[in-house]
Amino acid sequence: MTTDGLQELLSRHAPILRFDARELFYPTAVEPYIATSALVVGGTELLPPGEVTPEHLDHRIGAQSYLRFISDHDRRSVVREEARRLAGKLLGPRLGRVGYFGRILDALFLLSVFLRPTTPRLTTVAAALKADRHSFHQRRTCYGRVVQVGDWLVLHYAYFYVMNDWRSSYQGVNDHEADWEQAWIFCDPADRRPVWVVCSSHDYLGSDLRRHWDDPECVRIAERPVLFAGGGSHALFFRPGDYISRIEIPGLRWLLAVQKWFQRTLRIHDTEDDSGLGPALGVPFVDSAPGDGTEIADWDIRPLDEGQPWFGDFRGLWGLDTNDPLNGERGPAGPKFNRGGDIRLAWADPVGFAGLHGTSPPSMADPQASLAGIEAGLAHLDDEIRQSSRLMALTSRAQGDAETVAESRRLSRLLRQRTELRDLRRRVTSDDVEGRGLREHLRNPAVPIAPSRGNRWMLAIWATLSVPLALVALAAPFLLNETSVVVPLLVLVASFAVLEQLARGRISAALRLTGLFVAIALLSGFVGVITVSRYAFGAALAAAALLLFVGNLRELRSFRRRRVLDAEPSSAEPNSV
Repeated sequence: MTTDGLQELLSRHAPILRFDARELFYPTAVEPYIATSALVVGGTELLPPGEVTPEHLDHRIGAQSYLRFISDHDRRSVVREEARRLAGKLLGPRLGRVGYFGRILDALFLLSVFLRPTTPRLTTVAAALKADRHSFHQRRTCYGRVVQVGDWLVLHYAYFYVMNDWRSSYQGVNDHEADWEQAWIFCDPADRRPVWVVCSSHDYLGSDLRRHWDDPECVRIAERPVLFAGGGSHALFFRPGDYISRIEIPGLRWLLAVQKWFQRTLRIHDTEDDSGLGPALGVPFVDSAPGDGTEIADWDIRPLDEGQPWFGDFRGLWGLDTNDPLNGERGPAGPKFNRGGDIRLAWADPVGFAGLHGTSPPSMADPQASLAGIEAGLAHLDDEIRQSSRLMALTSRAQGDAETVAESRRLSRLLRQRTELRDLRRRVTSDDVEGRGLREHLRNPAVPIAPSRGNRWMLAIWATLSVPLALVALAAPFLLNETSVVVPLLVLVASFAVLEQLARGRISAALRLTGLFVAIALLSGFVGVITVSRYAFGAALAAAALLLFVGNLRELRSFRRRRVLDAEPSSAEPNSV
């Protein structure tokens, strides 16, 4: 295809993005951002704002570098009225959307924010004011490329944002300067018609990120898919609504099984995912993607070209490097590289990133005709796996850990591709080829959470107070020198479990829980005494309660009502609008 043909194809299917009404940042061009940022290498400012050009961001800089968009002077220049005008745009009672376990885990995460390096306060406000001052958002820009990967013709779109303000503006996981989000459309190369749409969502990968072009969930306007951007995080979704995202905590999955058994026993059947546990036990956060704000359809599409040094060679970070050990508050790397400087899977192998290995475009879907190609592909993969194993052994001795890790990831990817091709060969020989259904590939797709039941203000107040009150109640026996702390603990658990159900408007569930705990109390009698160093432990619990209450109260004060979108799409919703 000619350059004009590629540009026309990118423009014809460019996704339409819809944003939250309170969004502060929109996709923009990278050149003005580079020109107004400082270049920092090894902790030392190499070039100040105004002197950095895209040509400076090449292979000589290395991965230990980053662009700093907001300076200390920018933050000090923010006046109180501007901070009040731009900050505190919360989506509602976030903690009320998740269960008690989730709120306990959230308390632990909040404590970690105080202990680890994070993006400095007022960075969001200063970034929004600076972006407005330099007119960053007047022309909405996205970057695109067209590549042939395997049998697929891939349209790749990348969106650059000045700031990810998910934590400061939406009580999300993190804040960081700069943000890259991406979307892909997989076309049949025979007629260039779209078959699959894929959109990035945090650090997830695999088949759950894609929807078939004819799936009713893939809303289209003419030949363009419509995607909904999460407020502050800019994660992309196929349906409007609020989504639960979690930071998974390993080693606690057994709690999920216990909770599910408990709910089945007491016939507490949730129609919304408010347990705080979900498919993976983790700290819960809400992605608000109602699509009730700005819609961007008229894009200035620029080439995502490896020949540009700022993209093809720059392995540093696009925003302030806070050295956060959890990485969440560090600036991101570009679409081509990970933070460690190695190549992203989504760039080198978008087919594997979307879980499309082992599938073919419709024009090549004849199973018997594909069998010879599958065998040839398996033979080729076997050769590459052997070579990669040998290369990894050499790099571990000669070049160091970074190269070994990169080669190890490549080897894992090759082994995964081989397994997928073997599965496809089995399906072809048994005449059970994947792809006849539009949603068979989905395992755990993102689904909007249902509107909260009960009084939303009551739920918001209870969610704010519940964990701090539990900590105070837990600290009381230690501080009051009670001889037994087990009985108060049992009473505490019972009381809060019942109050949780009442706050959610589940009267029958609260009554069943009350009966269960009364029966347990009658059967167990008095429990033995536990002795600990009471005063130190009790004081620590009380201090944690106060700290958590202040953080939750700040969120509650910013709570304002808004229309809650229906999480279920209409069954009559057409594929195109």
